[in-house]
Amino acid sequence: MLAEIWNFMRRHWLHMLLAVPGAVVFTLVHEGAHAAAVLVQGGTVLEFVWLPPGDGKWGYVAYDPPAQGSFSSLFVSLAPYLLWFFLAAVVALLSRRRRPFPFWVASSLYFWLFAAPLADVANTAFPYLVGRENDFSHAFGTPSWTDLFLTAALTLLALVAGHLVQRRLYRAQGLGLPAYLVLSLSVVLALLCITVGIPGSYL
Repeated sequence: MLAEIWNFMRRHWLHMLLAVPGAVVFTLVHEGAHAAAVLVQGGTVLEFVWLPPGDGKWGYVAYDPPAQGSFSSLFVSLAPYLLWFFLAAVVALLSRRRRPFPFWVASSLYFWLFAAPLADVANTAFPYLVGRENDFSHAFGTPSWTDLFLTAALTLLALVAGHLVQRRLYRAQGLGLPAYLVLSLSVVLALLCITVGIPGSYL
């Protein structure tokens, strides 16, 4: 099983090598989604920061709502996560294609458009549960036990979906269930340890 995990990770060496610059690009897209949600509602973007400013934030958007008309700050707060779920859903649909993708296409779809977006959701959800101020606290207020159980249920759902998607995308090169569980649970644990100590994106 460990050899299976190692071979799977080794085939993704380029993606892992690009993880740091990729995180910067994801921050740009994340903050861009916030900004777009402001602009489409007639608001004004005052600040757009997509490089970590060194104060524990990944980036942030400051804005003014329009003087008149309706404006949803909830939509602004959740815009990046709606985008991430949309991308993950698109990859799930693409994985159902009968003809297999070349490995570089399958791995790019899974790593960058499925796993990484869901990791960004976790980057906000986990700190939110321990009282960090971030997009989810702006959207939902103080976390409750219901939020904890909902996050646990959605995490489990993401793990199940992740296994099905990677098996369909990679076909014979995908991970078996035991290896997938070990690798994915290790990633979730690492995200939990890292993100609880690092605040998520602020608006």
